[in-house]
Amino acid sequence: MAVVNRSSVAAPTLPKQTVEVAALDGEVIVRGLLLTERLAIEARIVGLRQAAADVNAILPVVLAQCVLAADELPLWTEQEWQVFGVKHQGQALALFNVAWRLSGFAEAQDAKN
Repeated sequence: MAVVNRSSVAAPTLPKQTVEVAALDGEVIVRGLLLTERLAIEARIVGLRQAAADVNAILPVVLAQCVLAADELPLWTEQEWQVFGVKHQGQALALFNVAWRLSGFAEAQDAKN
């Protein structure tokens, strides 16, 4: 196997998807997690499970990192996502599911099954 030339290999890109959010009367950009973010989420989930805590606590963390405004900066903080989710739980879960899939968690789950 030959060593690759930098010019012949495409730079990696972070998966992104635009998602309409009715409660916001517009669209947001949802991106996948970066490597260190994903590793931190995985570690946090393990910690929550070991403590017999609710793993749903990860939801606002992921939303705060992955849901972006037009300027491609995070739309809201974890606390703001907590408040949004009270009234718009279905939309918060839908955004989380997109972020989860874009971060490769759905593929990892499928590979285990």
